[in-house]
Amino acid sequence: MDISCFNLVVGVFMNIQTKSIFLFILLTFFGDPQASIVTVNGTNVAFSYDDALLELFGAPTVAGDQLFFTPTAFTAKAIGTLGFDFKNSTINIKATALNGGTIDTVSLTERGDYISKGDSSYVEAGGQLRVTDLNAPLNEVTDAIILTAPVVKQSEFFPTRNWQASAEANVSSFGTSSVNITVENILIALSNAFTEIGFIEKKGVILSVSALPFDNITPVPLPASIWLFGTALFGVLGYSKRINFI
Repeated sequence: MDISCFNLVVGVFMNIQTKSIFLFILLTFFGDPQASIVTVNGTNVAFSYDDALLELFGAPTVAGDQLFFTPTAFTAKAIGTLGFDFKNSTINIKATALNGGTIDTVSLTERGDYISKGDSSYVEAGGQLRVTDLNAPLNEVTDAIILTAPVVKQSEFFPTRNWQASAEANVSSFGTSSVNITVENILIALSNAFTEIGFIEKKGVILSVSALPFDNITPVPLPASIWLFGTALFGVLGYSKRINFI
């Protein structure tokens, strides 16, 4: 192989190697271009989430220590004979108490509307709220998302009726500043006759996180034995200094 061919091969190889290294640096420092971790600060709590994994919930807005989701396509509908539809979506939110505080309570309120026309039609909304201590992942609290009032049958398609569901997790015993919140949502619609319809839609989700400020955290009292030990230790030190002085 002559010198010119050798230089050409080396040049191509170096060009490929340079591009590979550049691509590796991009992926290492900037990660997946489709994913982006978003952090928004409330009054006492900071919320973090991956905006590529919000699924049917849609992007939230923050107000105080609450995240508001306004889904536009979270719907289950069944029309006519043997109609059935099932929709589900799950998101993860990290909540961190600001200013040295600890997470106290996580609560969830969901709202929407529905149609349940026909004796055998059926609609339902449910799911689960799960809160995990990020400093001690074995600490976890769950609560079922339950309708505050049962859905009712209606003789006409319209107007639609409103529904609301809620869940709550008290994690004050964790004494933690950071938790992962998992919200699992399920919508079900069923119809069994030609003239029946089951329709349910989620239109709003409010995730509220309360935090105890650092000043309100109850200090853990020291055992009496610690105070006795400290008193004895100071006595010994004082006696030792007295001997050395003499």
